[in-house]
Amino acid sequence: MYRLHSKWIYILLIGIIITAIDMGSFTPPVFAVRPVTDTSLVILPPGDQLEQVATAITQAGGHVIHIFPPSALIAQLPTDITLPSSALVTHQALDAATIAGLDAERRHVAQVWNALQATAENAGTYLDTSNLAQELVGDALLPPPPAHMPQSTGRDPTPGYVETSEFMIGTVAVGIILPESDGRVDSSTEDWTEEERSLVLSEITSALDWWAGLEPNAHLTFVYDDGTTDPTPTAYEPIARPHSDQSYWIAEVMATKGYTSTSYFDQVRQYNQFLRDTCHTDWAFTIFVVDSSNDANNRFSDGYFAYAYLGGPFMVMTFGNNGYGPHNMDAVAAHEIGHIFMALDQYYAAHQPCNRPSGYLGVENQNSQYGTCYSDEPSIMRGQITPYTQGAVDPYARGQIGWRDSDGDGILDPMDTSLEVISATIMTDTEHTNVLTVTGKVEDYPYPSPFRRSITINTITRVQYRIAGGEWQDTQPVDGDFDSWTEEFAFVTPPLPSGDLSIEVKLLDSAGNVATHTLTTVAIVDPTDKILDTVMTRLAQDGANGEAQTTITYHGRGTSAISYIAAMYYRIDNDDWQLLTSADGTFDDPVEEFSFSVDIHTLGPGNHQVQAYSVDGLGNVETSPAQDFVNVPQAPGWCVFLPLVMSHP
Repeated sequence: MYRLHSKWIYILLIGIIITAIDMGSFTPPVFAVRPVTDTSLVILPPGDQLEQVATAITQAGGHVIHIFPPSALIAQLPTDITLPSSALVTHQALDAATIAGLDAERRHVAQVWNALQATAENAGTYLDTSNLAQELVGDALLPPPPAHMPQSTGRDPTPGYVETSEFMIGTVAVGIILPESDGRVDSSTEDWTEEERSLVLSEITSALDWWAGLEPNAHLTFVYDDGTTDPTPTAYEPIARPHSDQSYWIAEVMATKGYTSTSYFDQVRQYNQFLRDTCHTDWAFTIFVVDSSNDANNRFSDGYFAYAYLGGPFMVMTFGNNGYGPHNMDAVAAHEIGHIFMALDQYYAAHQPCNRPSGYLGVENQNSQYGTCYSDEPSIMRGQITPYTQGAVDPYARGQIGWRDSDGDGILDPMDTSLEVISATIMTDTEHTNVLTVTGKVEDYPYPSPFRRSITINTITRVQYRIAGGEWQDTQPVDGDFDSWTEEFAFVTPPLPSGDLSIEVKLLDSAGNVATHTLTTVAIVDPTDKILDTVMTRLAQDGANGEAQTTITYHGRGTSAISYIAAMYYRIDNDDWQLLTSADGTFDDPVEEFSFSVDIHTLGPGNHQVQAYSVDGLGNVETSPAQDFVNVPQAPGWCVFLPLVMSHP
């Protein structure tokens, strides 16, 4: 299992091409807008730790874009990064001789790298599809409810079984399935080639890069199922049938992968849940790509060629997509991925009204061409290629997929949760009454959804405490890690001074939310105060000859109830403690007197704290010093007034 704990890691597990590999949990990256430039392919030799290399790149300020466990990654490398000397590092496409010298696993990665490079180079050479015979028509469909809903987990706000793509933020597992007809029922007219599979993966990767690059605050990470090295067999030829016959071939394909149910939608949901659990992602969905290389119009027999179910669990595309062509599959995929995360269609033929709300935030469809809406601007949800090349997503579609930041704090609304203290218990040590043991429970409350169940993908990452406004200190997670929406914490304070002291906790979560709460104010009596006591008095003293006072003199004493006074100290503000001198010359009695003076000239204007404390012969140290405050006024300034001379005409 590969798990990268460093920040901003984007994972790509190539399943159709690469042999079976483990999947891991990776923290999200920040993406560049497609096409990605200045990237490097790094292929590691056997035995090198890919996780360690990726973490080092991220910590050095680089950007890891794709990871191919266990052997390779694609990243924007920092200039000062040190990679293993035996690693193959390139900024350009690899030549055939170099690829031929790699083993099968690394050769597949190199072929995908070359396909991605070609996609980036051809980013502006798109087909004009405005005159296609048939465009997308109602390609956003509603999925049926599950036939068997897993038992509820109570008030747990983490996404559940059917909540697999509520908003496009965080980590997403993506299963890519290529059905392959074998002639058992329908005649086999299509056969996936190695080159076609590589192109499918690079085009889908480009589409997901496109979405991620449009909103860095979404911190998107896409984790692809490794699947198998070959497409999944089916007795049917999907492209020769109407799209409504998907129930036959999807049910068979999913059963082959080990998922059985009376509903083929539930089979896919089970698969998505497996991906989410295995990859430790927030969301999961499946993409079925149907081979249409030999089909005349690259459409199903009823005219459909690309469609998706709002909120998942899957989307379907053909290889040629009605004449868009395989090299424009990224634009088609980007549109359908919007539906997966509940963005509605906006082109006229879909007949989606302006006031229809959708998504976790319940945002209306006010950029639709069907009606007089508030907005009329290019958007990927209107279809066609141009919005893709322009990086165009209107504010309403952004809101439907969760990309709204109402308060402008850099945290998108679905992640802008509230951190609360649910309970707290404070116990006093029986032997040391000024030492407290504090335990508590905190929760990350979801940002409320107006129409859907309120959920959160945030986790508590840190809980700190401070006493009386002091420095923040870390608490300890009771279960060993801060990694859930609800956590219990504990801490033990150091010995506290006497007085009324406030106890505060600061909560931090994975989205960057921070909240500070005051638990309580406690009255502390330091045990040493019962055996050690220092008092001091400011002596009245006027300045000589009526001049302003320049020196303050203190007189005081320290008393020990069980021993003798061994030393006494004083300080001004936060200066170093200074040893006092006993009035009788020796610290050896239960009561010792002292005196010292403060030169006001050495103090700046403002309020100053003067403190003194005692130490006894048993080593007890007084923790609540005697104190006084001295206010030094601002020295008066001097002004010179010149006579004003006026002349008359």
